[in-house]
Amino acid sequence: MNKPVADPAQPYRSLIAIYTDNIRAADFKANIAILLVAFMMGPILYNYPKFPSYLPIQYVLLPFLVVYLCLFLVLIPRFPSRGSKNFVVSRTASPADFEYVGHTEDEIDELRLRCAVLSELLWWKMLYIYISFTVSIISIIVTMFLLVYVTYS
Repeated sequence: MNKPVADPAQPYRSLIAIYTDNIRAADFKANIAILLVAFMMGPILYNYPKFPSYLPIQYVLLPFLVVYLCLFLVLIPRFPSRGSKNFVVSRTASPADFEYVGHTEDEIDELRLRCAVLSELLWWKMLYIYISFTVSIISIIVTMFLLVYVTYS
């Protein structure tokens, strides 16, 4: 039988912890991907003289620019406007801003809002990572076929 949860806020706290860990993992992936894209760009720029003369270098570097932009958007910190009364971002913060109030009546609502904010943040981060990985993989495959075509024709 289903037993009632002893602490009704516990599922939300565990969700917040999972979202936070996944956001950190997405940031780590983006940091590693920025390095890998930089390493992938080197051989392509080295072989640029072998490309057809009608293909300007701006078109060759455009996918890398898109990938870098998406990965940069993953890494920039976002401070959501909703739920901002509980998420203090201030240059002049004092310890009084972070006093523990205890269990309030609207703690569940605050935890739900924090879950929603973190969920949306993680969704955008993963979308930008998927876009950047897809663009980089497609551009590398197209570049490989282009180099094979130029080499054997």
